[in-house]
Amino acid sequence: MIHGPCGVLNPYSPCMADGICTKGYPKQFREATAENVDGYPMYRRRDNANHVTINGTYVDNRWIVAYNPYLTKKYNAHINVEICSSITSIKYIFKYLQGS
Repeated sequence: MIHGPCGVLNPYSPCMADGICTKGYPKQFREATAENVDGYPMYRRRDNANHVTINGTYVDNRWIVAYNPYLTKKYNAHINVEICSSITSIKYIFKYLQGS
């Protein structure tokens, strides 16, 4: 699954707000998966020269969207499950459990 293109390549993309992609694309290349300050994963993105051209735009690993192939096929929708290791995510879940 490929995001965009957006940013300078397509400033009128629906994900753009104030000239910046709201989803953070294109992501940076990185050698290993790491955790950001919020506890969410920053996935490994190899700079291995693999690319495709979509509507004349060069797209590489920085534009790939994380997804779960099994859930995507089963529900015919983009579904991604991530592990988040921050206390903020637990507060978020309980906020909605208390409201119901």
